[in-house]
Amino acid sequence: MLQYVIYADLNCPFCYAMQEQLHAMDLLEQVDWRLIEHAPDISVFNATPESQAELASEVFTVRSRAPQVQVALPPLRSDSRFAILCVIAAREIDEVKALDLLTNLYRALWIEGKDISSTAVIYDCIVEAGLPGELSIEESHELCLQNWQQQWERGSYNLRIPVLTTDNDERTLLGLPSQEHISAFFGGEQPPGPVGSFDQCHGRDQQTIAFYGHDGVQSIWNVIASVREDYNILLPASIQELRGMLNKPGETPDLILLNSINHWQQMLADTTEIVHQASENHTPVALVGDMLSDADEIKVYETGAADYLVKDRANGILKARIRTLLLLKRSHDLLERAARIDGLTQIYNRREFERSLEVEWLRGQRSKQPLSLIMLDVDHFKDYNDHYGHLTGDGCLQHVATAITESVKRAQDMVCRFGGEEFVVLLPETDQHGAEVLAEKIRKTVEDLAIAHAKSSAAECVTISLGIASLNPAENSSPRDLIQIADEALYKAKNNGRNCVAS
Repeated sequence: MLQYVIYADLNCPFCYAMQEQLHAMDLLEQVDWRLIEHAPDISVFNATPESQAELASEVFTVRSRAPQVQVALPPLRSDSRFAILCVIAAREIDEVKALDLLTNLYRALWIEGKDISSTAVIYDCIVEAGLPGELSIEESHELCLQNWQQQWERGSYNLRIPVLTTDNDERTLLGLPSQEHISAFFGGEQPPGPVGSFDQCHGRDQQTIAFYGHDGVQSIWNVIASVREDYNILLPASIQELRGMLNKPGETPDLILLNSINHWQQMLADTTEIVHQASENHTPVALVGDMLSDADEIKVYETGAADYLVKDRANGILKARIRTLLLLKRSHDLLERAARIDGLTQIYNRREFERSLEVEWLRGQRSKQPLSLIMLDVDHFKDYNDHYGHLTGDGCLQHVATAITESVKRAQDMVCRFGGEEFVVLLPETDQHGAEVLAEKIRKTVEDLAIAHAKSSAAECVTISLGIASLNPAENSSPRDLIQIADEALYKAKNNGRNCVAS
């Protein structure tokens, strides 16, 4: 048995970079590779702007942290399940050639940009590794993947990858470490720095299902049992507790399944109310029970319920129906997020800024408190893009957005991407002095990132220029005035040599 274990996914660039570093250090064969799916539903969401932005950010980080590793941004993050099963099957034939297949698949995706969910691509990688062109995928291989998946999910890794650990979990490296850390780890030493301090990928959070039955949940336990391994399960003790969950931001279940045996009419009435309450969060509500007549099933849909599940159907059918409802919920969430969030930087977009500005302006008119705005721009960003490339430019904007967000501590303050390399920070109940203090903090935080910028006349690293405006909405002015004053102050900062704050 190998002394070291690694949990990794083929479609994670951090895992790919780890594999390349171990390969370069001639350590690959000393590690038991346990491949898992860190985002099993990636094929559903890999084309969304959010997923693409996240992928670009991860590739940028790998290039920054492991510059010796060749990596390119693929068109999509491939589904990895079938490729993983092929690696598991190859291990039974030849361990060394299975590692070659692993390397081939990683490089096909992360260097050549190929789709490793394609059977043609997988076939080419298999043949190149010297393995039989037709690998037989058996049930035992599925069980092996399931076992590794459970080990990773139940480990103390917080659903992060890659994970390099000893076979007894005594020592662990979480994330993408440097070669120095890897050498120390394999040398039996505790690497310097806290565990988990390295760049890493995390699994998609499990969705949550709330089951409630007026007569308890024993009669639908087979339904709960069929999905309890795949989703978080909530069992509210009362209908009031279930309604309370819908009123708690961040704790709302993704799906509500209701059941009743002896209180059918009451359940229909409760369903109508819960559907109305859950609609604000686009949470689907469905009923579970015995086979119904067409007339009774129509009554279920008249409550607004999304579906009716017959509890005694085959587990595969129940799971498929539940998965469809949860995909509907996730799609609504993604659409709502896309309307408010900038796809690249993952902060609020201009549309959401303009909406919030109107709201805060009206609130300021009532409270007679000042409203401040910081408008900032990345210095010489066109030159940065031309010199380093657009992918690196995208990564730069992401790091700047993160630095701004980390500098802004109050919950009511709002960081938005205004357009291109321009950002705004909306500060309710903040006067000119308070805005100046925060603006200088943001400027210094971005400068401290020390992102090299060879084409800047302001500094040797990436910097920003900031303009400040502060008005009292209760006086004779408008939101447009606030934006115009901040914009004029920003140009003043640029004329003053950039990398400074002006008002």
